[in-house]
Amino acid sequence: MTVSLPFLLGVLVLLWFPRLWLRRGLARLRPRRRKSGKNPLITEPWRDREPGDPQINFRVEFTKGVNYLDLFRAGFGGWLLWGGWGLPPAITVAAEGAPPWMTGAALAVRGLVLLAGLLVQTVRPEKERLSFFPPIFYLAGLSIALCDFQGAAFAFALIWAVNPSLPNARGFLSVYAVLMILFGRFFGGAGMQSLLLAAGLTFLPVLLSLLANRPLTVFARRTHHTGARP
Repeated sequence: MTVSLPFLLGVLVLLWFPRLWLRRGLARLRPRRRKSGKNPLITEPWRDREPGDPQINFRVEFTKGVNYLDLFRAGFGGWLLWGGWGLPPAITVAAEGAPPWMTGAALAVRGLVLLAGLLVQTVRPEKERLSFFPPIFYLAGLSIALCDFQGAAFAFALIWAVNPSLPNARGFLSVYAVLMILFGRFFGGAGMQSLLLAAGLTFLPVLLSLLANRPLTVFARRTHHTGARP
């Protein structure tokens, strides 16, 4: 097993950087808006979603800039770790003639790197409890490296097509995990090991929330009412 230290450090920075820090950084860069007398519930009712709403909203999620950062960093980090598009992998699987356990060890190390990064994005410690967040765009980025671009793209498109019929984030990620395997096998651009890893990582937030008996929390920006109270 050969490790490229510069590539591995890049992988760790991209995949292990907490999403919460990205949100705070973007919030500081965002210009402050002046308060107006208009009620935001009338002009943009979709923004008034309370934190913890289990339903995944297409319009809300695709207007969050941090989601696109998640998609890019997870996709590029996955390429650096797994290799592809002309990039050598950060952790190279043992060459021919090496003991089988060395090949398994390299794959296990890759999987642990991805697992640790996903846990950082999913688990959010609070004062007295843990919250669990579904990092959808982060998982979509990882799927590009694990499921091949075509399989990942079709799975991501179809999950949003069927999303209106799914009740919450648990259902969303459960169906998404199955679609990754189906489209990955259909296009044949990825091995079964990487497809199972992608599906397992996608289902992990669901499993954690079930074990902790806590919902997958969809964080949304609160709106502030500026109209007069009755």
